[in-house]
Amino acid sequence: MIQGRHSCFAAMVLFCCSCAFAKLAYSQQPELVLGQLQGRALLQDEHWLVTWPGVSLTSRFSGSKVGVVLDDSVNYYQVIIDGERQKPIQPALGKRTIWFELTAGEHSITLVKRSESPDYAGRLYGFMVEQSLPTTPATKMIEFIGDSWSAALANESTQRECSPEQIRATSDASRSFAALVASHYQAAWQLNAMSGMGMVRNWGGNLPHTDFRQYYPRLLQTQAKANAGAEQSTNPWQPQVIVIALGTNDFSQPVAQGEKWTQEQLAEHYRQAYLEFITQQQAKYSDAHIIIAANYLWPDDRFRPLAQALVTQLQQQGNKRIHYLDWGELGLNGCQWHPDLNDHQKMANRVIALVDQIQPWAN
Repeated sequence: MIQGRHSCFAAMVLFCCSCAFAKLAYSQQPELVLGQLQGRALLQDEHWLVTWPGVSLTSRFSGSKVGVVLDDSVNYYQVIIDGERQKPIQPALGKRTIWFELTAGEHSITLVKRSESPDYAGRLYGFMVEQSLPTTPATKMIEFIGDSWSAALANESTQRECSPEQIRATSDASRSFAALVASHYQAAWQLNAMSGMGMVRNWGGNLPHTDFRQYYPRLLQTQAKANAGAEQSTNPWQPQVIVIALGTNDFSQPVAQGEKWTQEQLAEHYRQAYLEFITQQQAKYSDAHIIIAANYLWPDDRFRPLAQALVTQLQQQGNKRIHYLDWGELGLNGCQWHPDLNDHQKMANRVIALVDQIQPWAN
């Protein structure tokens, strides 16, 4: 009887050990993967430094959980798993891993930087996954260049009066018109947008010795020497469509006494700078179609006529890859009279309608 008990106990131990081994073999130890980058970022010590809104990391994997690894005390991030939006990741001090429990199987995850931080670089380390799967880079590419309207400042807000923290918490680049357009075409996208900045004049004449053009070439807004093109990428950036929306800050406030130009001089400086900016884009991306977008500014509508006139000038000179887009009537019910989610959907629809006419990917 004693020998029989020992035999039974040994069989039970062997059975349990076999179960444990099978479970360990199925559930691998998670490993850190950097993910596929979209947007501008600087690779440093095996992690990405990020300042621009809309920068994202994507990964495919197999397993029953995934961890997001980051260090950012300023910005909010949106996690999207298998197409489903998760609760936003809030700012917090220190490097941390946020885990998401899933059903076992193959999954995709995207992490999107929702907010702007031109004076601060967050750190993205990637994802903890049980088994990494290959991703296929998109062949369609769209770049969006602009100010707070493009950056989706407070697009989730439902009121016009907001605190700075409310603005940051309700800004979501993953729900911007840029993201909606890119999703429609399943295109890679860059969102190079900066609140308060203009082509030649910032909002209300602020920071008179700099403008958007000084920041645009940078991988990080915090580093003048980190220029776009220096990032390590297996999929070089060659957009077929570029949407530029700059001018709201240049003309939303009348020229004040003490500024370096009159209203007429400002308009001429703006026109010349915009033409030069377009020329630079077309020299760099010779096959790209450029869309110049503009909106009505109360009370004298200074922005739209100038933008439309420079597009007409280039078209008359034989430029067939330049197009004008009017944002049309918008509610502007977000913080500080910014476009809300309904407006961003309208803006996305207008871009999509024009891109469908242009057919940049027809060939």
